[in-house]
Amino acid sequence: MRRPLSPTLAKLAEKEVNETPDRIQQDIIILRVWIRQQPHLRARTDDDFLIAFLRRCRYSLEQTKRRIDRYFTHYNLFPEIMNNRCVTQRLLDINRLGVCLYPDMPKGDSRTALFIARFGHFDPNLYMLREIYHFTSMAMEIVALENDYASLAGICEIIDLEGVSSDKMRRFDKVLFRKWWNWLYNCSPLKVKEMYIINMPKDIQGTIMFLYNLLSMQVSYPIRVLKSSEELIEHIGKETLPEEYGGTNGHMGECMAYMEDLLNSYRGYFDQDCNYGTIEELRHDEITIYEAEFGASGSFRKLNWD
Repeated sequence: MRRPLSPTLAKLAEKEVNETPDRIQQDIIILRVWIRQQPHLRARTDDDFLIAFLRRCRYSLEQTKRRIDRYFTHYNLFPEIMNNRCVTQRLLDINRLGVCLYPDMPKGDSRTALFIARFGHFDPNLYMLREIYHFTSMAMEIVALENDYASLAGICEIIDLEGVSSDKMRRFDKVLFRKWWNWLYNCSPLKVKEMYIINMPKDIQGTIMFLYNLLSMQVSYPIRVLKSSEELIEHIGKETLPEEYGGTNGHMGECMAYMEDLLNSYRGYFDQDCNYGTIEELRHDEITIYEAEFGASGSFRKLNWD
């Protein structure tokens, strides 16, 4: 069973995702039965994985089913990211680049968890963008399972564009980015609550602002463009940011070391990844809404969610 929550997090769970401790195990059983009844679906059924998706969908069982189905369908639709997800030395090297950072949360804080992307910190001659997304998909799944702040309050994404040149932007794969954005928005077990773009070089402003305007129309959360990392403190606070950004929440090196430890501890987990996905030839019609779960018993939950 899921690790117990602190009183602060328990209140956050009830407020943010409609989590009721007495109902969790029942919902897990319902999802496991449903997964077994889908001939096309090969999905994980362990507690932590299912709870992460339930939280993402604010405990709407039907929305959880759809997100889980989409998640594993993307093993076929997004193979460049979702296939061959194994913990290799090259993956650990990407983590050590510090391109994607996941600072640990201060104890007792109920804010969103942080995700910092620094795309200026990898050399496109040595690493491909799909490798960065590949690593990020694995790291985000681990965070969804390990960080209760992230799965309950969502994540605050910081896009730091320092070091991103016009040459790197010319190599930017828009098709891959659209696939990644679709996966993040429609499939990921983590919810982005807010996004900040900082340190934008002048020579790429046109491209970035085009993407900014496009994304702003597609999402419900705020996307803010700031001039410098100093402005982040006004929005996020020192207690959440790493020291390199003027905060007090540890060093970036600690973030990399923490994620490396997690990746190594999840080797067995990702070794099993080849067992999951969908067999589209066996797919039935739309996901069935079972009367026993959502009909006369009155257990259907009318929830507000994005």
